[in-house]
Amino acid sequence: MLEKIKCLIPVLVTGLCFAVATHAGTPSPVTEYSADIYQKMPQGTEVTGRVYVGKSGMRTDMDRDGEKVIQLIDTQNKISRILYPAQRSYMEFPSGPAMQTTSDQGGEVNPCKMLPGAQCRKLGEEKMNGRPTVKWEISFSQQGKQIKGTQWIDQERGMVVRQEMPNGQRSELKLLGTEELSGRKVEKWEVDMYQGGNRQRSFRWYDPALNLVVREVMPGGYVREMRNIQVGSQDPALFQVPPGFKKVDPRHGGDGQSR
Repeated sequence: MLEKIKCLIPVLVTGLCFAVATHAGTPSPVTEYSADIYQKMPQGTEVTGRVYVGKSGMRTDMDRDGEKVIQLIDTQNKISRILYPAQRSYMEFPSGPAMQTTSDQGGEVNPCKMLPGAQCRKLGEEKMNGRPTVKWEISFSQQGKQIKGTQWIDQERGMVVRQEMPNGQRSELKLLGTEELSGRKVEKWEVDMYQGGNRQRSFRWYDPALNLVVREVMPGGYVREMRNIQVGSQDPALFQVPPGFKKVDPRHGGDGQSR
């Protein structure tokens, strides 16, 4: 089982996924903003685009293989749409809770809120790297087997700061301090993953005001980040399918229904 994160840059189009702490409870108001997105692969390939986050949805504009592609996520109705402006067509998919944009910071977080079918039992409160956490036992079924893991959730941020699995896999987050990134005050976190005696180390820069990770640096030179973040109201039209676009069935790639 992997730590659940929210993807504010849709993976269907871009492969970019920026982590957000997942929280239980009543959602807080969405912070509307837009930002440039950047990804650098280990082989040196660079991908850029722009993301927009509004009250009712998200939008990502990208160039893929020389073609402009847009992804719209309707967070209220949990629908994701992939638009191809050159063909004036789009496909539609259901989107799960990991693509919602609202969340609470801190507080009591039940990890089962984002793990359908799992069972969670609170074990108590502990300090992890000097930070107060809530310790949970999580039981879930995988390939017909019942597996139990343990998570420690940071009480202030709602992040899973430690996770242990029965196969020896372990991950841990440690706050290194605060920095300024693109004019914004962010927290730098170290991420360690251990499996089979191997350690993988990466870093995340978390923006508390936006409640999401705005930069990640991973092994092999893999980098993904948000730049030029501009907080403010977004035009609702950005999150709508333009008139005249044809809906295409993604299962067959055949004719769809015109709007």
